[in-house]
Amino acid sequence: MTGIPDPSSLRILVIGDYAHIKTRYPERTTLLRTGARPPADPGMIDGMATPGRVMRALRAAREGQYDVVVVYPHRYSAWHPRYWFRGLLATPLHPWAGLTRAFGVSLLRWRDPKVPVVAVDMGDAFGIPRSAIFLLDKAAVFLKRELPVDNWQVFYGSAHPNLPALRFRRKPRWQRRIRKLKPVVLPVLDVDPALRTAPFPDKTHDIFFIGAVEGNSSVRAAGLPELERLKALGYKIDQPTERLDRRAYLERMSHSWIAWSPEGLGWDCYRHYEAAMVQTVPLMNHPTIIRQAPMVEGVHGLYYDPEPGGLERRAVAALTDKERLCAMAIAARAHAFTHATAAAHCDYILRCAFEPAA
Repeated sequence: MTGIPDPSSLRILVIGDYAHIKTRYPERTTLLRTGARPPADPGMIDGMATPGRVMRALRAAREGQYDVVVVYPHRYSAWHPRYWFRGLLATPLHPWAGLTRAFGVSLLRWRDPKVPVVAVDMGDAFGIPRSAIFLLDKAAVFLKRELPVDNWQVFYGSAHPNLPALRFRRKPRWQRRIRKLKPVVLPVLDVDPALRTAPFPDKTHDIFFIGAVEGNSSVRAAGLPELERLKALGYKIDQPTERLDRRAYLERMSHSWIAWSPEGLGWDCYRHYEAAMVQTVPLMNHPTIIRQAPMVEGVHGLYYDPEPGGLERRAVAALTDKERLCAMAIAARAHAFTHATAAAHCDYILRCAFEPAA
């Protein structure tokens, strides 16, 4: 196969617990579940990633029955007891599947499917676990949601006991591996298509924020006093304390000019794109990661310095020009619907399999 094919024409084998691609292309995708995450839709699963099932699927790929293999590595080694206990509890009538399905991705160590392999890490952590480093040799590309600005930091504490030093970074083997890394966006899975063409919403508030703070990112806790200062200055802050269902959350956020969207356990956050989809400009702390399709400062979004006073200064400056905020909100919506939907996410993953190596 030459060039970058149309993703809708591919026959796809997925080993992992994310059903995005199966949902996008149900007739052309086989999904073998590894059991690290509970299935959102059990009906999407074609089977458990037991050794026999995975080996047969990889043999089928070698024989030309699949065009690409997409794998989602675990956070921990497949030998970790958490997978055995959870597996047995989840499927007590199928103990073999419960004990072995966590090994599904690891079996690629010993089999070459003869088609492109894409590894996708959608976790919150910035590192790559030791058990997944082999995929940097097996895969055509390793997509990572939380890809540090200095890519070498993914090896901190796994391939290297500390921050990788110069001697480590100069080794050709590791330089080949680091070139496999690319960012991937965190997609919004539940999107109302009507939002694509919805009229510009009435704005009744300046800033909207809802989100967990206790036990979450220190960036959130540090920003709360600045929201209080903005409120004292006369800015209208919509900060719900009650739990909102998704529809109410999006509706309420749409009526603010700006949505404060600080990082959570990872920098990338659904709120960045959800705000954009309802034509509210996201205000984010400066990113610590490389992004697949970054929102450009002053075009699609706003960024602030996380040091004391940074949030307040950026919000005050932005709210002086509502006409510009309106233009940004419209541009942000177009950007989010182009790059941050589940369909766009899946097609990006599949195209990456066939892009020329760096």
